[in-house]
Amino acid sequence: MPEYKMVKVQEQPYLYNEQSCSMDPSDISKAMEVAFTKVGDVVAKKGIASATDALSVYYTHDEKTMTFRAGFIVSAEDAAKAEGDVKADVLPAGKVLNYVHRGSYATLRVSYGEMMQYLEENNMTVGAPTWEIYLKSPDSGVPEDEFETDVYVTVAAT
Repeated sequence: MPEYKMVKVQEQPYLYNEQSCSMDPSDISKAMEVAFTKVGDVVAKKGIASATDALSVYYTHDEKTMTFRAGFIVSAEDAAKAEGDVKADVLPAGKVLNYVHRGSYATLRVSYGEMMQYLEENNMTVGAPTWEIYLKSPDSGVPEDEFETDVYVTVAAT
């Protein structure tokens, strides 16, 4: 089970493209690829050197459909360079639950299930947004079982 901790985060601007798909892992993978490609094209076109961590942001939770914003953390100055269906927003500042998922993206559901149990046991519920930052991913050349996803969850007391 992951190690959960409450951490204080600062606002972070990001560029993103929003996508929706089924909860099927292959559909999620395809939709993520579309979103990251669209944002990557704007980053390259605009010469945005500040684009760092790849992330996905979630504002709603549904058992059948996933809607997410995939993109990159950027500087405030570069967030103003959003165009077309690549938008800009800011991850909120505040205290959030944080943990690192290690392993395949397909097993993220297991980590989220464990996190939901942890929240229930500690009289908390999921708020919005929730976001994932991909620390070790396919782009980093590590095997799938060594992927690391830094998960941040806005929570509320029940």
